[in-house]
Amino acid sequence: MFAVTGTWRMDTARAQERAAALPQLVAGVAQNEGFVRGYWSQDVDAPQDNVTFIVFETLEQAHAFRAAVLANAPAQASVGVQGAGLRIVEVMAQA
Repeated sequence: MFAVTGTWRMDTARAQERAAALPQLVAGVAQNEGFVRGYWSQDVDAPQDNVTFIVFETLEQAHAFRAAVLANAPAQASVGVQGAGLRIVEVMAQA
């Protein structure tokens, strides 16, 4: 399995707007081919910092998802989200 990990800087003034849109975002991500599981998280000490971890069955699926997320940067910026890094990692173990 492979995961696309993202770090994001959020405009905290728009937190309610993003929270309202999150269920639709999650549902859309779950429709991607090879989707296994996804996590959206917020740093409890620095709420402007968020981390995502989206798992796919294959490396090719992870690459396709990362490309789509990168292409969506203008829409992300329009709701106060700035990407701070997107990586593809191989999942080595799980519990």
